[in-house]
Amino acid sequence: MARRSTAVVLSVALLNSVAQAGYPGWSGSGGGYGGSRPPWWDGDDGGNGDDGNGNNGSNNNGNINQGALFSSEAEFNKATRILIAHAVLASLVWVLFIPSLAILVRLNLKAPIILKLHAIGQVASYIIYIVATGTGIWLAQQSAAYGVWNDPHPRLGLAILAIAFFQPIFGAVHHRIYKSRSQNVAAGNPTNPPGRTPVGRAHLWLGRVLIALGIINGGLGIRLASYSPFQTDATSQKASIGYGVVAGVMFLLYLVSVIAFEIRRARLQLAEEEERERTMVPKAALPTYDESQECVGRPTRYQ
Repeated sequence: MARRSTAVVLSVALLNSVAQAGYPGWSGSGGGYGGSRPPWWDGDDGGNGDDGNGNNGSNNNGNINQGALFSSEAEFNKATRILIAHAVLASLVWVLFIPSLAILVRLNLKAPIILKLHAIGQVASYIIYIVATGTGIWLAQQSAAYGVWNDPHPRLGLAILAIAFFQPIFGAVHHRIYKSRSQNVAAGNPTNPPGRTPVGRAHLWLGRVLIALGIINGGLGIRLASYSPFQTDATSQKASIGYGVVAGVMFLLYLVSVIAFEIRRARLQLAEEEERERTMVPKAALPTYDESQECVGRPTRYQ
């Protein structure tokens, strides 16, 4: 119950910090980047042209104007809605859904319902992330002339999308091997003991790395938005603080669950090993020379 309440509180806080960051409205050619130029800035090539309304792509400070990217308020509002959808969906996936499902599966690995919830939830989260990536690609293309694809946020986002594709495959293969070994053990057939397989370890560590990268990339996304016409310095700071607090709390909960699970697993393995040693029947020692002579009715060396 406590975990469920925590997840609800974090999800509400996350949505509020991302979706209600206070995006500025349309201001024609007056709205520029909220901060300094990003290191990948290519405005000299892509931003100095006329936007068709008599305005240059850059303002006096060399930053992008809203009019450089969008010719009307309707287009700007559309892009704002897409940006909010991108931020909310991607943040929910990597800050809330996937870490929560990873915590859930550690509650009871042997419960079929938990395994099913974990698998279905992770696949659904990946599908949602595909949608979020699609909106991100659309946004990046709007300012591609300014070199936005050189920023680490879109590059890391696409890398995460590609790598995460293999997670369900690794998980399914590991579960199949584990189930097969468990059945062989129950039937008394010779087999490797059920436990972590190489593909299972790949699934485990890849998931941990992806969660960390996904959370980090969310912060990079807020940084990238701070360079855009959608945010001012004040709204960027508000979004950064809100996202940082929620993501930090969620990652801490995930980290605690991982450490607690590994400690519990190590203790169980140690207890099982000690139990096997106690129940193991000791092998009878080989008879001595005198004992073997007596068995066949021959005199011993000392008679």
